[in-house]
Amino acid sequence: MPEFFRFSPLLIVAAVAAEIQDAFSDWSSLAVERLPIGELVLAGPQVAALVTGVGMARSAAATALALSRRDYAALLHAGVGGAYPGCQLQTGDLAAAASECDPQSGIVTPDGYQDLGGLGFPLTRAFPNRLAFDSPWAAWMARQVAPAPRLPFATVQCCSGTDAAAEAMSARSAAAVENMEGLAVAWTAAQFGVPYAALRAISNFTGDRDRQQWDFPAARAALARGVKAILDAVAAESGQGCW
Repeated sequence: MPEFFRFSPLLIVAAVAAEIQDAFSDWSSLAVERLPIGELVLAGPQVAALVTGVGMARSAAATALALSRRDYAALLHAGVGGAYPGCQLQTGDLAAAASECDPQSGIVTPDGYQDLGGLGFPLTRAFPNRLAFDSPWAAWMARQVAPAPRLPFATVQCCSGTDAAAEAMSARSAAAVENMEGLAVAWTAAQFGVPYAALRAISNFTGDRDRQQWDFPAARAALARGVKAILDAVAAESGQGCW
């Protein structure tokens, strides 16, 4: 890695503390800075963990607040997610985001669904409702947690609790993993020029709610191992202890 390219200070973002706290041996004793939206947990001189709250509105606002207070070299978005039908992922598996898509914003017409681009408000010049993550940081992060595959993710405001919803969201987004904050945090990071990468552990399968298979403890444990590996690698690459 070139001498000028380093990934600290690092901001780790999660919707709820339970998703990432096991990655830190002393989470309960860490200093906490309460922001107007969200909480910033000071894990060390070169690492902070931001707990935003659930959903795109909270996560975007909290991320913007945190990024406006300090310059970060990189952002790691960590959490759990649901697996879409046919994606071959199992509960407890890790996946890194190759992209994030919004399969719900837009309009439903008699001729079918149209995304933001169909309304004339594309999210980016390249894609109407998608952000792709091809930075050196995203690729490097994925290597630290291999064999976690890099897969397309989808960010929703209403989770897929029926088979019909899961199939519709999967088809619209061509995604493997569903979550509720990714696109909001990624877009906010992009506005601040901060490289973004996301790591999620599969906690459940999408589809009919009464038949969903859940294993949050397995997902939480897998995510902790992944985040620890990334933190250790960041510290080694940076040539300094960062947490």
